[in-house]
Amino acid sequence: MITLQRLKVLLISALLLTLSACANSAHETVEISLAPIPYVFEVPADIAKRLTIENMELGTSSDFTKQAKQAGAIAQLWINYTADDGSVHGFAGVYYFKKADFEKAQNPNEPPLYGSKVVEESGMVLAIAGPQDSIFEPNTQDGKNISALYTLVYDPKSFKSS
Repeated sequence: MITLQRLKVLLISALLLTLSACANSAHETVEISLAPIPYVFEVPADIAKRLTIENMELGTSSDFTKQAKQAGAIAQLWINYTADDGSVHGFAGVYYFKKADFEKAQNPNEPPLYGSKVVEESGMVLAIAGPQDSIFEPNTQDGKNISALYTLVYDPKSFKSS
């Protein structure tokens, strides 16, 4: 016969297991390829479905894209975010350089032209030029997503070699 004390322990254990399973699925991450840059960007699954990656050099490249290429950018991408209303917004530029070229392109008297160095590995630099402010109200789901993305995009742990 199960005592009341044992029943409580079993019930609490079952509830804790259920809650931990829910917590793990809520924080599931997805790897988004940054090809031709040899990295993936790990983001929560619910945010990943809102992101698209666009190669800046395909189609009609801008003067800025051409300038970055001349400065030594090996690859340039846009991370785009699709809002609840379906509108698409450029979230961040991603640049991949040889370290020497990236450093040469920096002017110490100006903001970084090709973003901030997030990952440096094997003589290469992954740099991010992200937003300064969110265009979404902070209390909306889009605002919360952009805030989370802002933290992730500058965290080297969010990027894994592919």
